[in-house]
Amino acid sequence: MGRTFADVEVENYDDIVLRRAAGNGRKKVRKVKVRALADTGSALLCLHRDTIRKLGLQFGRSAGVRTASGEVERRIYQVARITILGRECFAQVMEIPDNVPPLLGYIPLENLDLVVDPRSKKVIPNPESGGKYTLDLL
Repeated sequence: MGRTFADVEVENYDDIVLRRAAGNGRKKVRKVKVRALADTGSALLCLHRDTIRKLGLQFGRSAGVRTASGEVERRIYQVARITILGRECFAQVMEIPDNVPPLLGYIPLENLDLVVDPRSKKVIPNPESGGKYTLDLL
């Protein structure tokens, strides 16, 4: 089936709020662009420690995580703004080891109404939504 990657822009949400509150646009919003493996088996956006530091995300909590090699503890950081294909959502970020590629999990994919197309090996807008950004409440 192959691997599917997506270009993801990630911004520090706290910076966005502070910039808006200042009203003068002088507060710099820390952001990065990453190429993430679309992984529908992962829940969150998962980034390396160095990337999380560049963003200045605040530590939120640790959680047990089930992986292929067993259960491990992972650090979860406060909310970031995630933008893919012009669509944006807000989500927590999980820290992953450097030997794992950045991962784009199912929660941000669903929040953005995006799906993995195995034929084109691309992340695309959900065809069932007719090209419109749509969320399910059912």
